[in-house]
Amino acid sequence: MKHYEVSDEYRTGNETIDQQHARMLDQTQRAYQLFTDENMLFKCADINRILEDLSFHTAEHFAYEEEYMREIGYDRLEEHIRHHEDFSRKIQEFTERVPQLSLDTQDEMLGEVFEYLQEWWKVHITQEDMKYVEFAKTHQTAAP
Repeated sequence: MKHYEVSDEYRTGNETIDQQHARMLDQTQRAYQLFTDENMLFKCADINRILEDLSFHTAEHFAYEEEYMREIGYDRLEEHIRHHEDFSRKIQEFTERVPQLSLDTQDEMLGEVFEYLQEWWKVHITQEDMKYVEFAKTHQTAAP
């Protein structure tokens, strides 16, 4: 699968964060590809892998990003952490639903997962993450 290319609207200017975002956006793309794959019958194991990968990569990313925000003295860190916690809870909810899926319900859930991820990343990166990007720029230029 092609690695997701991060468009300018998703770029924070921090190469590590941008690479981490690309990895998580790859998982969103994997969910879409699995959702649209009409030839694959049993998808639950793949759904689990996507959710496990997301859990792993987001935990790593959130820890890195939160440490970065601490380093720059970001004044809305606690609010941002709550967004991360909400996301992690939602991924856990999806993960807990997988064992109850059937052939008839797996695609419905995949669609739900894809839509959630697509919307969450768009809002989180382009709005929430850009707040600390702007904060960092403002506070760097204000320093002597």
